[in-house]
Amino acid sequence: MRRRGHPVRRVAIGLLVTTNGVVSACGGGPPAASRAVPATTAPAESTSPQVTLEPAPPAEPTINTTEITGSLRGAALVQALRTGGLVLWMRHTERDDRSGTVTPEQAATHDCAAQSELTASGRQHAKQIGAAMRALHLPIAAVRTARLCRTETTGRLLRIAPMATDDRLDSSSTWVNRGGPAAQQRATLQLLSEAPPTDTNVVLVSSVLDVPAPQPAVLHDLGPGETAVFRPGPAGKATLLARIGESAWPTLLEAVIPTPPSPGTR
Repeated sequence: MRRRGHPVRRVAIGLLVTTNGVVSACGGGPPAASRAVPATTAPAESTSPQVTLEPAPPAEPTINTTEITGSLRGAALVQALRTGGLVLWMRHTERDDRSGTVTPEQAATHDCAAQSELTASGRQHAKQIGAAMRALHLPIAAVRTARLCRTETTGRLLRIAPMATDDRLDSSSTWVNRGGPAAQQRATLQLLSEAPPTDTNVVLVSSVLDVPAPQPAVLHDLGPGETAVFRPGPAGKATLLARIGESAWPTLLEAVIPTPPSPGTR
C-alpha cells in the first residue's frame, strides 16, 4: 500500500495526482535388481558461454506518486536537470489491462493491434509530465523509447524533443532470440553508460526491467510514469540521483517559481 504523499499546491500546468513446480524431479520407485551396469560416457561440456549473474541487489522501496526521493531534491534537482549530462529513465504511464507481452515480430513491425496501450488517464499524465519539463526549461536533446506501443505513445505525448525507438529498451519478451535476460541486462548498463550531448539530457522510456537480479534494481520497481534520474558512468556504474513520482513534478515547479504574494501582503 502506498504512503500518502504531501499536499501539492496548484501550479500553472495543474498536474493530476493519482493513486495510482519448481519442477521437482524426485524419481521414486523400488530399487533395481542387482546387475552389472555398463559405464556411461559423460556428456560433452557445452561450448556456450556461461553467464554468471550477480546476487540480487536489495529491492528498492516503492514511492508515492507525489513523492521525490534521492540525494537531490527541490531546487538542487532542478539545477542539476538544467545543467544537463543526465539520463532520465521513465516508465510508461498507465496502460490498459491487455497483456503487456509483446512478441519480437510485433515490436519489429510496430503492430499495435494486439498490444497494450495507454489509458485515457495514462495519456493525460504523459502530457502533464511533458508540460512540466517544458515549464522547467529542461534541455532535453532526445527521447528514445522501447518498441512498444505504450512506450512510444508516452514518448510522443511528452512533446519535449525528437523521438526515436531504441531496441535496447525493449521488454524482456522481445529478447528471446537476442540473448535473453543476460543480453538485456548488458544493454541496460550500456544505455546508462552513454553520456548525453554536452549540456543536455536524454529521456529513455521503457517498461520495468524484468530480468533476474536487475541492475540497477530501481528499474524493476518504477511505478507508471515514474522517472529515475541518473548520472551516467562507465561500464554501467551510473549514479541514481533522484526518483520523481508520476505526479510529483509540481513540487519541482514550486521549488523554482516564486509564490505570488497574497493581496493582503502587498
